[in-house]
Amino acid sequence: MRIGYCLILFLLGCVTSFAQQEVKSPKLYINITVDQLRSDFLYEFSSLYCEGGFKRLLSGGKVFQNSYYQFENIDRASATASLSSGTAPYVNGIVGERWLDRSSLRIVNCVEDHKHQGVYTNTPMSPSRLKAITITDELKRATRGKAIVCSIAPDEDAAVLAGGHAADHVLWKNNSTGYWCSSSYYGLYPQWAADKNKVVRGRSSKWTPLFPTEKYNNFGDEAPEAFSYSFNGLKDIRTYKTTACINDEVNEMAKAFLDNTLAGRDDIADCLSLTYYAGNYNGNPMEERPIEIQDIYARLDRNIADLLDYADKLIGMENVVVSVASTGYVVENGDDGAKYRLPSGKIYMDRVEGLLNVYLTAQFGKGDYIEGVYGGQLYLNRKAIENLKLDKLDVVSHTVEFLKSMDGVEDVFTIYRLGGMLSPEMQYVKNGYNPSSSGDVWLRLMPGWKVFSDVSSEANTTLRTPVMFPMIIYGGGTAARVVEDMTPSNVLAAEMARILRIRRPNDNSLRVF
Repeated sequence: MRIGYCLILFLLGCVTSFAQQEVKSPKLYINITVDQLRSDFLYEFSSLYCEGGFKRLLSGGKVFQNSYYQFENIDRASATASLSSGTAPYVNGIVGERWLDRSSLRIVNCVEDHKHQGVYTNTPMSPSRLKAITITDELKRATRGKAIVCSIAPDEDAAVLAGGHAADHVLWKNNSTGYWCSSSYYGLYPQWAADKNKVVRGRSSKWTPLFPTEKYNNFGDEAPEAFSYSFNGLKDIRTYKTTACINDEVNEMAKAFLDNTLAGRDDIADCLSLTYYAGNYNGNPMEERPIEIQDIYARLDRNIADLLDYADKLIGMENVVVSVASTGYVVENGDDGAKYRLPSGKIYMDRVEGLLNVYLTAQFGKGDYIEGVYGGQLYLNRKAIENLKLDKLDVVSHTVEFLKSMDGVEDVFTIYRLGGMLSPEMQYVKNGYNPSSSGDVWLRLMPGWKVFSDVSSEANTTLRTPVMFPMIIYGGGTAARVVEDMTPSNVLAAEMARILRIRRPNDNSLRVF
């Protein structure tokens, strides 16, 4: 009797295993990254959603509710590179959207590459600074180059880094002309995108609430007020990218790609990477714009529903796998700390550079000890220190001592603190560092404090606030379930490699970085 029972269990196991093996490989992978998507807002605004968007993904997908990045000073570029490669900046080289280039002492964009030519832009881009292989690169390699890979995003860093090294089409919206542009790195510019550009340049857009104002959550005692924003042609494109209108455009481009290519039409898996926006309008504090942020989520929900319905009609959702993740930070340009008597303050790095150079001159003699500053990072003048025959470690120690005495500085990190066995906190710091692009010394500010610059063309650089965000995998034979445990972002690349039946990107693992 016992033998018979065991035999039945064995046969059931074989049937289950066989059934799992029969799950077909997806024909199309839709990789969605939502800039600044937050778990709390995703659920808070659910009364505004339709049935085919977020609700469909949350109820039918594998949902990692509490996802996070394993490094600090997260921004759109470092998050996108981490998601696509399953690695941290220490490995992939993308520490942020911009950094100071030591060779030229110029602030460089993380994807600019003047070895190529721009298409519909004067600034060519490529993934040359991305040092890690991405999930789309592995897809290309596994299919011997036959997979079609397209990446579409409002901004160049998100588009290029999500596309990886081997993408066929990478498109982003030009901040000056409004055209969807690209780089000669990707070969011929697609005709379907050129056709879209014919109607984009002079088009007017208007953004008003999707619903009557009473349908939105009221975060205060006063009744919420409606809004109305209009955008014409070339004007305020950067601001336009912080509205729900940009997500509509991304969807239009995605449909044009699906209509005009063979993506998803054969048994070779293809990939469409899309980046949407879910931050607040023009970076304003959420408290000041309660309807705008809700409306962005409500309209994005419909964008996703529309995209999935479109893919279903063309390809069949049984042949599609979708992933959704966030860049995991928020940007607020408001300065309301003092208003609510919260701990807050500003540090002007240009002034810090001047004062520090005076201090080091008093300690070691006259010299230019700081090569430059960017964000909260300082780049020492290594050549000058060497010419003065000084011990670099001694100079760094005095630099740290000076910086720690400043108001608003919680801690000061240097490369010398990142060697050997590290505590989890120090490993977290190291993950966000890269020797080729990070400074010699960098600051961690106290909560509420921000970094500013007197001379930079950028109005200010802040330490962005990390937030918990969801990662969702829908389709591809993935069973619906909710994972409430804290989940590192590198899990997504590993999960998608398994579903697509390809190798994980190099240096991606399920260990904590």
